[in-house]
Amino acid sequence: MAEKLLKVLNGLLNAAILLTILAAILYSVYSIWDNNSIYAAALQLSVRIREFKPDEDKPSFEDLRKINPDVCAWVTMDGTNIDGPIVQGETNEEYLNKDVYGDYSLAGTLFLDTRCSVDFTDFDSLVYGHHMDRHEMFGDLDLYLDEDFFDANTTGTLMIPGQSIPLSVMSVLVVGDTDPWVFDPAAADENPDGFLSYVEQNARYLHSSVLDEVRNDPQKYHVLVLSTCSSDEEDDRTIVMAVYETPDAD
Repeated sequence: MAEKLLKVLNGLLNAAILLTILAAILYSVYSIWDNNSIYAAALQLSVRIREFKPDEDKPSFEDLRKINPDVCAWVTMDGTNIDGPIVQGETNEEYLNKDVYGDYSLAGTLFLDTRCSVDFTDFDSLVYGHHMDRHEMFGDLDLYLDEDFFDANTTGTLMIPGQSIPLSVMSVLVVGDTDPWVFDPAAADENPDGFLSYVEQNARYLHSSVLDEVRNDPQKYHVLVLSTCSSDEEDDRTIVMAVYETPDAD
């Protein structure tokens, strides 16, 4: 009797182990499928929205604002796949999981901090984007952490309605997600020299000549701060800063 009971228990144990293995396999398959679906959707969206990229000669945002009136700019970083619209929502949470069409999306949308002026005339304009693999959203900011890449890829373009503004890459940093100099735009606006000194002391890599230009004429130059999650630590953020001249008044 005891032997039969032991066989039954062994059979049940083997069945439980088999079910656990099958469940793990199914979960892994689902996770891979789900992950691929997220990236496929992000890729399809980036291809779709780029059909509405403004002409750099005289950028018009009319078509983009028909899609979403929150679109305020378009950013392109040369040498990367960063090439998409920037929105500004009512809160900094609005576009974390919403695409530029207003639909739910884990990839979210590039968005300007609500504390920043929508015309990019503040000294410091802070833009957020999710860190994604496969060159989507702001995943390519990590490329600037390679010194050779940083040295070779120094340009970009910020387009706002009616203007196409050249960008010059100034620095790349990895900072904590509560860093006051980076994540409080008012700190840089109120104390540009203190902000630039912080960047100079903490940058992973730095183009000193660009920083010196800003320091010599902070009324003429502005800093576009691009932020994404870091692949180093959960609470870290990869920050790329690019400099541009004051936009023309409308």
